[in-house]
Amino acid sequence: MTDALLDILRAPKTFEPLQFKGDLAGAGVLSTTGGGSFELRNGIPRFTQMADAGQAQTRDAFGFKWARQDTYDSPASRDRMARWLVERYGFPSVDAWAAHFSTFNRVLDVGCGGGLSSGTWLVSPQWTGRAMWVGVDISTAVDVAHSRLGKVANTHFVQADALELPFANGTFDAVFSEGVLHHTPSTRSALLSAARVLADGGEISFYVYRKKGAAREFTDDHVREQLRGLSDEEAWEVMRGFTRLAEALAAVNADVVVPDVPMLGIVAGKLPVQRFVYWNFAKLYWNDEMSFEENVHINFDWYRPVYAHRQTEAEVRGWCEEARLDVTRFNEQESGYTVVARKR
Repeated sequence: MTDALLDILRAPKTFEPLQFKGDLAGAGVLSTTGGGSFELRNGIPRFTQMADAGQAQTRDAFGFKWARQDTYDSPASRDRMARWLVERYGFPSVDAWAAHFSTFNRVLDVGCGGGLSSGTWLVSPQWTGRAMWVGVDISTAVDVAHSRLGKVANTHFVQADALELPFANGTFDAVFSEGVLHHTPSTRSALLSAARVLADGGEISFYVYRKKGAAREFTDDHVREQLRGLSDEEAWEVMRGFTRLAEALAAVNADVVVPDVPMLGIVAGKLPVQRFVYWNFAKLYWNDEMSFEENVHINFDWYRPVYAHRQTEAEVRGWCEEARLDVTRFNEQESGYTVVARKR
């Protein structure tokens, strides 16, 4: 932790200033005059109290997933992520995206995980370090992010809940949250929380899941419920079976022409067999460019967390209006919605 980070940290809920005793680079205690106290461990402040069992399960699932760094950190996996991100957020290149974020004073990544998404542009030469980047995650993935990105100029790390961000109103002039808000007890509440710490006139960019057709939604909920009682290791092994099926479907190497079936949310068109099943009946991810375990990682990411809400466009736009966010970009894909907005 640095003095610059300590200056903007506040106690969750009360937003009281914090005093610190200890070693900024190691261990210590952050405290309030009202008696609240929070741990600093390995140089990272930890605001980790929570009462929601589903939230704790989701936290632990992501801590487990991001610790398996060999399942997402290969050049092929990073390249896939970079291409997908710049397409959705509307930038011509990663460098252009990095240059854009460098124009802000403070940037908050809500749910930074292992630093894969922000890391796409933080490692660009166009990231000058003039802006202060703060990565927040509810899980121990924040330690992975620190190990991956801690040497990048002006990066800072906090373990905290997206619903109780330990910052005062309007602290940041840019907020980024890639695929995280829906992994909380309430996507709406998480967006309102992120908007709270955004300054008036500031920019927020985020991605949330989109509601799918009836059969796919049923399978998503059914599998997630079946995994609930398993350990993370057991759930990972189950996802290996799902991934083998996805690989087998992809190996068919044939297209299917389907008609409109509105009751199932199926849209007429021509799709590879694996993609037809994927979008309409069960998320069985497979990408030949990636290793088997990297594909397992993506299937685990989808099915394992208890909280993985899917939204409609009307819901997302309504929540933006409630948060005083004027949408400047709304990218709709079959998987979800990518939104860029300015706070009034």
